[in-house]
Amino acid sequence: MSSIFISKDPEELSIELQALVQKGVLEAQSLIDFSAVPFECPTSHDILFIASIRAADFFFAKCQTSAQIACAGLETAKKVAERHQKEVHFIAQQSDQPKLEAQKFNEWRNGRSVCFPSSQLSVGTYAALIPENEKIILTVYDTHFKNSSIQEKDIYVFSSPSNVRAFLAHNNIPANAQVVAWGSSTAQELEKKQISVSKVLNGQQQADLITWLSKVL
Repeated sequence: MSSIFISKDPEELSIELQALVQKGVLEAQSLIDFSAVPFECPTSHDILFIASIRAADFFFAKCQTSAQIACAGLETAKKVAERHQKEVHFIAQQSDQPKLEAQKFNEWRNGRSVCFPSSQLSVGTYAALIPENEKIILTVYDTHFKNSSIQEKDIYVFSSPSNVRAFLAHNNIPANAQVVAWGSSTAQELEKKQISVSKVLNGQQQADLITWLSKVL
């Protein structure tokens, strides 16, 4: 059976993917870690846009909000609702198509102000369409690359552009390996590094990954 690497820690994975970890088929390890940074809670905003559960964790550890909440993807929305007991009012349905979803979000917000809690490495696709006077870019945590050497695999699954950069700082991808991208931003990062992408995961990425693996393993 093919060997697989995914740039997520085991506890972040679905039961099906954890089973592959237990079988020794899948190595699961995030290549980045995070630290809180000082920030002031924003005083006024109509919408809080959560791009990742990590952004939500760091924001809500310090701040509360009466704003409507928007999330970049179904998995993030589910975690925000479960972990922080928040109602989510907008969910990007196709997290593999952030530019398209950013346009839909901009139409939905309809001129309302938005706060974006984020990392210092945030790509900022959703914020890019919004005028400066209608947005708050709030750095709530820093992302750091780990110094990790990964044994060669047949399949690599990268969950973010930051994980791609962290991996390539200390590792190479074999020429015959298949590479899977968690959404189009990750795919674009790989392609910038001249790495061919075999599959871009859609919507509910872990379920999509299981379906794809069932066809190639």
